[in-house]
Amino acid sequence: MSTKITFWSGLDTIGANIISLEKNGFQLITDLGAYVGADIDALLDRNLTSDLYEAGLLPPMNGLYPEEQVKDLPLESFEQSDLKTAICLSHLHLDHLGSFGQISSEVPVYTLNQGANFYQNLKQHKLLPLYDVNWQGMESGVMFEHGPFKITFHESDHDTIGAAAIFIEAPDLKLVYSGDLRLSGFAPEKVLQWAAKAKEFQPDILLLEGTTFSSSGEDSEIEDPFADRTETWDLLSERALISRLDNLLTASDELIVFNGYPQNIERLVKLAELANKNNRQIVFDPAYYELAKPFVENTSIEVLKLNADITIESINQHPEKYIVQVEYENRQILSELKPGIYVHSNGMPIGPYMPEFAPFFEKVLELGYEVIFANVSGHAHQADLLMVAYAIQAKIVVPWHTFKPVAFGEALNEYGISTFLPEKKKEYTVSDIIK
Repeated sequence: MSTKITFWSGLDTIGANIISLEKNGFQLITDLGAYVGADIDALLDRNLTSDLYEAGLLPPMNGLYPEEQVKDLPLESFEQSDLKTAICLSHLHLDHLGSFGQISSEVPVYTLNQGANFYQNLKQHKLLPLYDVNWQGMESGVMFEHGPFKITFHESDHDTIGAAAIFIEAPDLKLVYSGDLRLSGFAPEKVLQWAAKAKEFQPDILLLEGTTFSSSGEDSEIEDPFADRTETWDLLSERALISRLDNLLTASDELIVFNGYPQNIERLVKLAELANKNNRQIVFDPAYYELAKPFVENTSIEVLKLNADITIESINQHPEKYIVQVEYENRQILSELKPGIYVHSNGMPIGPYMPEFAPFFEKVLELGYEVIFANVSGHAHQADLLMVAYAIQAKIVVPWHTFKPVAFGEALNEYGISTFLPEKKKEYTVSDIIK
């Protein structure tokens, strides 16, 4: 019996890229993110499974959901199905795990140990939702089996801890799922290392993210309503960002406020290191402080917790001596601080496409802050994606996790790389994809 491959989502969107592999009564799923348009809170409510299913916001898979949630739906529940289901998770972003709140708590979810441990930290401090699933932490480079499937996680680099590429082998299939990746982060060598292993693996199919190809063409740019009132750093790497922040700290004698992305803990730790180097103290929101604490223990880096180690009043007496990290949810603090330079570095709200963006930054500017957008993508540049695909030499590359898979595919074709654009929810075998 040939391995069945079904692409459920993510073929022309950023995120929610989900496939299932089925063979000999075993089902293996890679990622189970929130579909585009799904509400994260709704996905945590098990009473809404039918509504989400009817709205097309959950993959209609058998053997995945608890019986009480799908008893009125044309699906076999986890309890009823003969399928033995497991999930492999590439990393902790919501567009890759956001549907976990709907699945049976007995379904094993495999991910790298670093990711599983970091999830517990994020969950504890309410920086990710509580997902009642059967977490299984795995070592990088160590193969394990799920029925006929042999699976190996390999460490990658993305803007979160524990990101991985996933290698899957069945008797009639070798598949590599890239997960989300970049060569512009703090550990590009991890991507180069797994790409070299993928070349040796000789995959039939490479599933390759193409987020940055979404910005191809004239219709891709979303207008920034604050472009003439703010400064923007669109930087090519994390190290370039650290260098610019270092220059800013050296030149400035004002308070620096920083809004970053909690999962990019390496950037936050580097910022703390910069603060100490420039004779400033960095003050974290309590949740971020607890998140960062394990990463600065046994180092010389000093961090403070707001309203425990120091107060707003104390900061306002000597604002030039501090960097204050302010999360969007605690944005009222901005009106209590003496205005200085506000550095928005891939924090919430992420961009002009979000409804919260315009009113939030209108208020920040009204308060008297100088605003700098300090952006570094968590995703590989277009040329880097093409290089990775070319180096691996898979028989077929599926370009996905992008709004423009056709443009991505055409770029791959120009490199002599064969591509395949699957249809959503259609079942394939290897021979259907590789002619």
